[in-house]
Amino acid sequence: MRCTTGILPALKTPKKQAGCLRYLCCSTPRTQNSSPTKWIVPTIFYGVPGRLRIHFLPMQEPQFQCVTILGVGLLGASLGLAIKHHGLAVRVHGVGRAGSPSNQKALEIGSIDQAFTDAAVAVADSDLVILAANVGQFPALMTAIAPVLKRGALVTDVGSTKQQVMKWAGKLLPGTVDFIGSHPMAGSEKRGPENARADLYQEALCLICPPKLRGRGAFTGSRVAAGTEKIEKFWKAVGMRTRQLDAQQHDHWVALISHIPHAAACMTALVAGRNEEAGAAIAGGFVDTTRVASGDPAMWTDIFLTNRVEVNRNLGVAIQALRKLQSAIGRGDQQAVLEFLQMAKQRHESLLSQRDAR
Repeated sequence: MRCTTGILPALKTPKKQAGCLRYLCCSTPRTQNSSPTKWIVPTIFYGVPGRLRIHFLPMQEPQFQCVTILGVGLLGASLGLAIKHHGLAVRVHGVGRAGSPSNQKALEIGSIDQAFTDAAVAVADSDLVILAANVGQFPALMTAIAPVLKRGALVTDVGSTKQQVMKWAGKLLPGTVDFIGSHPMAGSEKRGPENARADLYQEALCLICPPKLRGRGAFTGSRVAAGTEKIEKFWKAVGMRTRQLDAQQHDHWVALISHIPHAAACMTALVAGRNEEAGAAIAGGFVDTTRVASGDPAMWTDIFLTNRVEVNRNLGVAIQALRKLQSAIGRGDQQAVLEFLQMAKQRHESLLSQRDAR
């Protein structure tokens, strides 16, 4: 076993104590399929010439013995880093496709302790299972893990749609486990564990969707309430803020503030891309407006199709608004164009004020 020390600059000692807050890191050697197991022991080193005194700070008790992350791309690998950073689990398993470099990269950056290509093997001893693959892969993953999930295990996800996901979970997962839907509103147009960050989820909002119990409505039942409380505690421990809502409301909201904006960014990139020479004049406005169009096409195909009712309905609203603007510009109606832009400005500011008031 190897032990090293390092400085924790984000943490401060009491003002009256002249000390340096550090951590003592002990680790086991790396094996072929696992990264070193690490124990982080916060300590304060007090030093005067010729003397050194060490004070070990109390460690946070892990919430889970074993967490398995199904999918170690940007979101999954970042979550693994956050779990390790906050000491929320004794072991973190990661699952990736056979032949994919993601598993090895996740091990190298310390996001996971052990890598698997077989989801059923990975989850067999897990207290918490997190689906972090593309939403379209969820049915196959749920089917694979269902027979081996530990009784009382919690299952959640980081998917961007919820009604379809909750239906899959109710149909494919056993009644001995609890599925609580989660959607951390964090991410990037970048992908892969090489872009993972331990602070990706810090201060972001996580939308939590408990299952609706047949005949009794939502947010009832002691087991669902207990499972929801544990999932909420987990996301807060990662550094997120949380809000509970039902799956239908979730899909409506994210269609408006995420899915339609993504479609608009893609449309803008497609229109501008008809003349590649125009790229020479690109400035900040175009970059800001179209940034998310660089997102993973496969992931966004799954998102659009698993929320197709809300996306299709609101694409219709967007198309009507564009036709209204097109008509006003075509007939040279200055007042109509001005009112269109003023309304857009007003609604944009109103939406941001709601975010800032959280």
